[in-house]
Amino acid sequence: MKRLCLFTNEFPYGNWEAYLETEVKYYDKFDDVLIFSLQLRKDHSKKIRNIDCKAEIYPIYYASKLTYFLYSFVSLFDKNLYKELGNLIRNKRFNFKRLVQLFVFVSRSHYEANKILSKYSKKDLDNSIFYSYRFEYQPYVAYLVKKKLNLNSKIVCRAHRFDLYEEKRPTEYIPMREILLSLLDKVYPCSNDGSNYLKNKFINYSDKIETKFLGTIDYGEQHYIKSDKIRLVSCSNVVPVKRLNLIIEALSLINSIEIEWTHYGDGPEMDKIKSLSKKLSNNIKVNFKGNVSNQILMKEYKDNCYDWFINVSTSEGIPVSIMEAMSFGIPCIATDVGGTSEIVDNKNGFLIDKDISNKKLAELIYYIYELSYEEYIQYRFSARNTWLNKYNSDKNYKKFISELISEIN
Repeated sequence: MKRLCLFTNEFPYGNWEAYLETEVKYYDKFDDVLIFSLQLRKDHSKKIRNIDCKAEIYPIYYASKLTYFLYSFVSLFDKNLYKELGNLIRNKRFNFKRLVQLFVFVSRSHYEANKILSKYSKKDLDNSIFYSYRFEYQPYVAYLVKKKLNLNSKIVCRAHRFDLYEEKRPTEYIPMREILLSLLDKVYPCSNDGSNYLKNKFINYSDKIETKFLGTIDYGEQHYIKSDKIRLVSCSNVVPVKRLNLIIEALSLINSIEIEWTHYGDGPEMDKIKSLSKKLSNNIKVNFKGNVSNQILMKEYKDNCYDWFINVSTSEGIPVSIMEAMSFGIPCIATDVGGTSEIVDNKNGFLIDKDISNKKLAELIYYIYELSYEEYIQYRFSARNTWLNKYNSDKNYKKFISELISEIN
């Protein structure tokens, strides 16, 4: 039997892991699919998405701090805890905050593994693919289940951004990187930048690290109609790393051309961003659409004309938001961070310096306004072709699932 056991952050509950909604459509090649929805918050459990996949879903609720504290005593019997402590001390990286992180990592892993073990037996899970969508504690949960049931199952995981680049964490630490690499069969970063990052840090495990691009669905090209104004679009959480304030600062320097900027997404900085946008001059129109479902977003891209997608984030894995925009033929302006240079180049958009000033960004917007129609259409053509060649979900996910199944066989 071809069985897939998927370890996720809450998915399909709540709103997390939106891009899994596309990937799960390709799980029909498996005979049996189990989804372990880890660290599920009670308030998020009120919403469950309709997914195009026949699967058994087992929610594991976020426990109380007391429960995790008690499980920290269970962690004391885990030899990998001491291996990691040794690594931290040997590499002169040990401090109290990282020690706390490590105990949270191990205690949560044991708690959630035990929840799975309370319901499922060796017969239920043997000869499966254990697939974690994140490269944090989730694959360690899979390892503990495999170990305790003595399963003949493979463990693989994806790696994106926050679960990959340690330097992006406040403590510059993600527990058990090297130990996990020794225990897992494969780690699949979603960008070549991510793969190179891991291979350079953990040379001995290079053969286990392989790039597997994500992908988006083909909804067809946007029917483009030229306008006298520039129509910018962005899509992200409204958080500091996305720097929507930089876009506003650049727009504030433009007063001789008409611009309409539409943003999809919400977050803790939304009130601040809205307040800043109100100071823009009358030639700038701003539309804040808030959080919308992926289905609605794709319809918006299809039904409306946008000239340029803009992303000025300080950190990325490889932005699926850019893949989605390019699938409609929308060229992109994006900062050169993470794996963004693997999707944006000088043919399909503009790759800009991470530390670009608001003045330089404003100058670029003036520049794209002056492009001839023929020059601009070439950017659209190249954007669509980039997506077709590298980020088509039908091609990428079919190949990925086929390779996962071959691991079972």
